[in-house]
Amino acid sequence: NERNGVPLLQGIDDIQTVLDDHISKTQAIRSSPFCKPFEAEVHKWEATLMYIQDFIDQTIALQRSWMALEPIFVSDDIKRQLPQESGNFARIYQSFRMRRKQVDDTRIFIKISQYEHIVEDMPERNTTIEKVQKGLKDYLETKRLYFPRFFFLNDADLLSILAETKDPTLVQPHMGKAFEGIAKVRFDKDNRIIEAMISAEGELVELFTHINVLKLGNASAIERWLSRWRNP
Repeated sequence: NERNGVPLLQGIDDIQTVLDDHISKTQAIRSSPFCKPFEAEVHKWEATLMYIQDFIDQTIALQRSWMALEPIFVSDDIKRQLPQESGNFARIYQSFRMRRKQVDDTRIFIKISQYEHIVEDMPERNTTIEKVQKGLKDYLETKRLYFPRFFFLNDADLLSILAETKDPTLVQPHMGKAFEGIAKVRFDKDNRIIEAMISAEGELVELFTHINVLKLGNASAIERWLSRWRNP
């Protein structure tokens, strides 16, 4: 299976079972008093198996994080608001894609284990992607502290809003979560001005003070014009 051209490591339960079995048997042989004549070979084989296990563990950890972050960092708005995290993620993406392509072309773990630094490079990438995740979490926390009603939205919903700041109408599905009694709002024909709010029952209330979502200071900062609901 692939995702955006990146081959994924999936369906490895049978491989993991065989690997566990080989590791267990190899360790049993190593502890046997009859192992002495080929002790060096057993140690080398055990090291190879453990190296492959480390590769699988590190790859799955990196792949899981990459799959969670990849849909987020395709957004130009997120790239603009988180330039450092976006740059780090882009570098991880390139190296991860290159390694996964290399592995997918081979598909034989013994040969994969012979690639230079195939495992040694992984911890640094996993550490970097953890920093990217922390930067993203801190970014969301900043937005929530500025506009506390964002605490009513989960991370996925909040990111879906922040990743599309060029289209303020995309906040509509989340209005009911942030504001009790408000299901959606009515924009003007240019989607620049919020003119009214509408309840789930369809009751419409015209705003005495209209909110310009694209004026200087509001554009690309949804939390600013949303805060006008508290401080009109």
